[in-house]
Amino acid sequence: MQKLRSLLARFSRQQDGFSDLQQQQQHQRPHGQQQRRRRSSRRYSATSSGGRQVFATAASKDSVDGSSSSVHRETPTQMRDRQIRELRAQLAPKEPLQGLGNFTAAASAGEAPVNYSVDENPERGNWSGRLDFLLSCLGYAVGLGNVWRFPYLCFINGGGAFFVPYIIFLLLCGVPVFLLDLSLGQFTSEGPATCWEFAPIFTGVGYAMTYLSTIVGIYYNMIIAISIYYLFASMNSDLPWSSCDNAWNTPLCSSRLPLVTCNLSDQQLNGTCYNGTKLLGLYNESLFTQVTKLHRILPADEYFNHEVLKTSSDINKFGSPDWKLVLCLLLSWIVIYCCMVKGIKSSGKVVYFTALFPYVVLLILFFRGVTLENAIEGIRFYIVPDFSALGKARVWKDAAGQIFFSLSCSWGGLMSLSSYNRFHNNVIRDTFFVTSANCLTSVFAGFVIFSFIGHLAGNLKVPVKDVSQSGFGLAFIIYPEAMKLLPGSTFWAILFFFMILNLGVDSQFAMVETLITSLCDQFRGLRRHKPPVIAVVSVVMFLLGLPFTCSGGLYLMNIVDSYAGSWTILLIGFFECVTVGWVYGRPGFGNFHRFSEDIGLIMQRPISPIWRYLWQYISPALIMAIIIFNWVDYGRSEYTAGAGDFYPGWADALGWLIAIATVLIIFGTGLLKLFMEPSGTPWKQRLLGLSIPSYKWGPALPSHRLLMASYLEKLGALRHFYLDPVKLIKYTDVFPSEQEFQNLDSAAQRRDGGRVASANRESHSNPGFNAGGSLHSIPGGGGGSTDI
Repeated sequence: MQKLRSLLARFSRQQDGFSDLQQQQQHQRPHGQQQRRRRSSRRYSATSSGGRQVFATAASKDSVDGSSSSVHRETPTQMRDRQIRELRAQLAPKEPLQGLGNFTAAASAGEAPVNYSVDENPERGNWSGRLDFLLSCLGYAVGLGNVWRFPYLCFINGGGAFFVPYIIFLLLCGVPVFLLDLSLGQFTSEGPATCWEFAPIFTGVGYAMTYLSTIVGIYYNMIIAISIYYLFASMNSDLPWSSCDNAWNTPLCSSRLPLVTCNLSDQQLNGTCYNGTKLLGLYNESLFTQVTKLHRILPADEYFNHEVLKTSSDINKFGSPDWKLVLCLLLSWIVIYCCMVKGIKSSGKVVYFTALFPYVVLLILFFRGVTLENAIEGIRFYIVPDFSALGKARVWKDAAGQIFFSLSCSWGGLMSLSSYNRFHNNVIRDTFFVTSANCLTSVFAGFVIFSFIGHLAGNLKVPVKDVSQSGFGLAFIIYPEAMKLLPGSTFWAILFFFMILNLGVDSQFAMVETLITSLCDQFRGLRRHKPPVIAVVSVVMFLLGLPFTCSGGLYLMNIVDSYAGSWTILLIGFFECVTVGWVYGRPGFGNFHRFSEDIGLIMQRPISPIWRYLWQYISPALIMAIIIFNWVDYGRSEYTAGAGDFYPGWADALGWLIAIATVLIIFGTGLLKLFMEPSGTPWKQRLLGLSIPSYKWGPALPSHRLLMASYLEKLGALRHFYLDPVKLIKYTDVFPSEQEFQNLDSAAQRRDGGRVASANRESHSNPGFNAGGSLHSIPGGGGGSTDI
């Protein structure tokens, strides 16, 4: 650091030396060339090709002697010298640093107020509001699972006792991986597909994230389409699922089989009650189910399966797309496109409504629900603790799984959203805010849901456990059935389904943004054409989602959800912790942990060493334990859980294909990178070279990359570090060695004597790189496998 201070102190003399050299070279040009340059009108243009710029000066036609125009082009050496001077001037402090405290303080620009109207990274773009990113993350994390899965898990896993493992896994697994996702995206300003330059052999982990987000995004928009269907259907004075008098209802509809008090002479052996030949209802429902293997069906259940989805009896009878669902799916993709047409600039404003409106609805429904008859019975089933359940392994497995999935860790969406942050955004504060808000929302939603379930159970005269469901059953069957019992049921139904729509849209934004960001980062020319890219992605994903509108679409959604969102995401999270904690962190450095240092640069202060130990030991151990439990507990997919009615073999094979593809992407990409290394390179050297940071690794902007100089100097890797990897400008090009500075000073001192050195310092030759982009393959990179 002392060397850096001395270099800065001599900045002005160095710049003077360059200026005098340029002036002397102009005086030494032939007289005719000077005249031509004075007569010409200059027009400077720059064209870019692969990060290299060519500058041309076009001379206009001579008006006197009619000579033809000439074009003067910079030589590669001249161009490189100019780029280095421009970068040096850009990084220089605007005012002299008296006393020269900390060099990195000049680069970080302190805690200056943020001007959100100006992008910090103009090429990529940044969030244009203080809360855009925070609300986008909150909307992404708080989704349908908070409303329709968490309350049910509490109910079946010991009620309030479930909060104990839930909070433990939140602190030891959820929060660390959440911070890891946000920090990687924000530090590099890259999405999940391109932020792995710290260990390029693991790039496949980012590709796997993009793959799974795309797969889930295709079917997730179908849930939004169903919400739109219900929203329009609710705009009637009488809700269509309020009775059993519709064409889609069956004789088993609950209103057609009411529970009645039956005379002994009218009772049948199967639990039915007949007055002569007229069916009056059921006097014993359990006897009826036991004898006939049938059961009463709620009107909302028949509406969902027979009218909305037109669900077939099994997945083999797949059917054709239903035109109503196709239109709703098309409308949902139009909504997504319109909200994302300008990327984060438009979606960042939409989330101010879509992320906050569900809380308004939940609050309204809470006060309405707790005032209903029998609501307390439902809430009691939800929160009364059964601590004996903590001795069951499945309870801990469900708690860990719910934490990991509800926070949306390792899907790539958090990386994509944070990649548009400004470099010094307080990522730790955002992590604790979003994770806490997400978990509190889940708990609060449970009170709302079970207050209505208790009311419904009281009206149906059945135990609460008999009407408790999860997933589609809760959102589109149980809750609509409860809504029809309320005065002003139309209003409550519209409010509820509009909330479901907003919860789904927020999460879908991030999943689509993951794919868009990965494409634009991989093929950077697409950044200038984002609206067409979003349009093409929306059309393709709409077409791929059409099978979900068929009669067997619900079964297909269950298969995709079971396999795409299970142990595969956990495996990605495990690789994240291992690569950052061990491969990049390199514990061999003792107490030094590189990624902790990187987050310290973001925060402008050191972070707690606890994070390092969580990433290295606790989080990966817990995640692997959950993965192993999932594999041990694996069973064939069933139409009805516990009923033994299994899906056909080809359906499970399709699910395994989706899951195994994730593993193939991770390991296949790594093997491909190994084979793309120069032939003749030993395999051990290839593996080592692809396991250390490439020359591209680091923040996007040179001013932020400069902050890494402090710890790279300690590692002895400063001379291998690139301040501008696009133009291949090293740190030593901008801040030369002591000997090179002495040469510059000598040239500056001789200028008063009328002599200028014939050459200042020679620019380093343009270093090359191979397809792998590893440091060891860059000439001048120090050879071997030097870790930067």
